[in-house]
Amino acid sequence: MGASADSSWDTTWIDNEHPALRRCWHPVARSADIADDRPVAVDLLGERWCLVRLGDELAALRDPCPHRYSPLSAGTIVGDTLRCAYHGLRFAADGTCVEIPAVDPSLPIPARACATAAAGVSESLDLVWLAPEDPIAPLPEVPEHHDPSFVTCPLPPSDWNAGAAQMADNFLDLGHLPFVHLGTFGDPDDKLVRDYKMERDGWRFTAHHRHFTKALDDSMGADGEYKVVERELLFVFTAPHHVYLRIGYPEEGMVLTISFCHQPVDAATTRLYCTDYRNDIPDEPGAIADTVAFQQAVAAEDSALLQRIGTKAVPLVPALEYHSKADRITLEMRRMLADLVAEAGAEVSG
Repeated sequence: MGASADSSWDTTWIDNEHPALRRCWHPVARSADIADDRPVAVDLLGERWCLVRLGDELAALRDPCPHRYSPLSAGTIVGDTLRCAYHGLRFAADGTCVEIPAVDPSLPIPARACATAAAGVSESLDLVWLAPEDPIAPLPEVPEHHDPSFVTCPLPPSDWNAGAAQMADNFLDLGHLPFVHLGTFGDPDDKLVRDYKMERDGWRFTAHHRHFTKALDDSMGADGEYKVVERELLFVFTAPHHVYLRIGYPEEGMVLTISFCHQPVDAATTRLYCTDYRNDIPDEPGAIADTVAFQQAVAAEDSALLQRIGTKAVPLVPALEYHSKADRITLEMRRMLADLVAEAGAEVSG
């Protein structure tokens, strides 16, 4: 039901290949995975791109060579250019073709021989971000990433059979916690979603909420008892799909922040780059591994249910779903995505 690469512009649903997402930043790789000696292929919005470091510049070019569609990601780096493996055409970081070996070098190189470069490519939060066309919304921010009092715990990337907007919706959702996450932190008695404050600022919105949950360091006893603590939640959503969640435990004085970054690979696949930041653990492999393992267990609870949803699109028209007062946060996400689609579409039609 969502828009696909060859469908008309859709203002009713949004999925992983909606054309409005071309005007946004998306994570496509870990920075550490892009070496200095070879290009790397990545998939975004149903298209394949080539990431390559050329000198001091990181470039993102459409992977098919404009000559005979050989993948540029199979090419080699020659100085500050990328050479196609098939016929040796060389390209600069901006896609300009600087050499066609089979043609007299005195002849001008036509514009049609140039590769298509992304409108934006950047490195932030130890990730490579790509915007196929001029981005409307800003890159997300995670202050803890630069705070030395927090230990960074990156999870391995994972592919979900779900839409990026669906996954962001899930990570923002307040009502599913005592049902989906009973095996990890959910308190089955904390079903009522208390009122919470929200505020929008451009292409970001924030929400503040308090609720009860199982203590992170508490294991259930033989009698089924566990410790319940109150948590303070701060959500920051940055269009189109980034979710920042800062969880404060006032009694313990600890903070856990989670950054959820989503790569819309194709119509049915989203790659999740999730990173935890904690101020209560030592910066050593064992503690980091324990944090990662717990977060993976939480994610497994989400993905097991989310991947069973048939459609991978999210409706942008409120009347297509039932919404309760507890859903204000996820409804606001839909409004923001609808505004994004409207603005991108207006610029296309204009």
